[in-house]
Amino acid sequence: MAIFDARNEHGPAEDTLDLFVLSDYLSEEAEAAASWITRRFGKKGVEITRHRAILEEEKLRSVLRQARREDAVVIHCFLSGRLRSFIREQCRIIGIDQFDVFSPLLSGLEKASGREAKEDSKLLHPMDREYFKRIRAMEYTIAADDGGNPSILKEADVVIVGVSRTGKSPLCVYLANRGIKAANVPLVPEMELPPQLLRIPPERIIGLTRSPGSLGEIRSRRMSMMGLSPGESSYVQNDRISREISYASCIMENLGIVVFDVTTRAIEETANEIMALLQNMDQTQS
Repeated sequence: MAIFDARNEHGPAEDTLDLFVLSDYLSEEAEAAASWITRRFGKKGVEITRHRAILEEEKLRSVLRQARREDAVVIHCFLSGRLRSFIREQCRIIGIDQFDVFSPLLSGLEKASGREAKEDSKLLHPMDREYFKRIRAMEYTIAADDGGNPSILKEADVVIVGVSRTGKSPLCVYLANRGIKAANVPLVPEMELPPQLLRIPPERIIGLTRSPGSLGEIRSRRMSMMGLSPGESSYVQNDRISREISYASCIMENLGIVVFDVTTRAIEETANEIMALLQNMDQTQS
């Protein structure tokens, strides 16, 4: 059984679901499935092991043997019909549960359209304008991270501002993966704003904020991970955090920009709203 009792001496048993999420070229689709499962079952109730870019049967056979040893359920998302069939057959032979994310949708569409879907990995990563746009966006975002290169801010599709630990960099990387050149600039009371930021149209600047309590917890965890004592730094002290948030709020208000409170928001949620704002703005200007 893939669901087992995780017993502890402090309370009743808690069911934990072990999942192996496998993919070839469809890693983004597999990640979306894993994210959805985690949200539905809760992070504490699901243990996910990811295996991406599996292109050969031998590698797949090894991963499935590991899944069998760990009594895991296999969820797979493969473009290759050959590998999808191989997984189903191997799981049947060794006796583990498997769920195919891609095939039901593909079969349904083939039946509805009366057409057979093409099977070609190049369809997922075409060497076209859109593909290179994403590559350029990622290169730009890395170069423009954390205000490190203000001279290139004018090239940004969007600039993210906020105090430390509001999630600026992860958000920018997410946007870059969608082909958006995203820069980010930290707001620190002791640092002057780069003059290049003030030349950016306010509709292309997005502010991020977070509750003081949440910010303090994240900063404390960050310092602990770095082997530092949170109690020895003003970085995590309440008065310092409140001062930074107040300063950032004033800057954002003066800039006249849209601000997102990310205390309880997922990166995807904020990114989707930013992309919608950018799309609406581009349509208005065109």
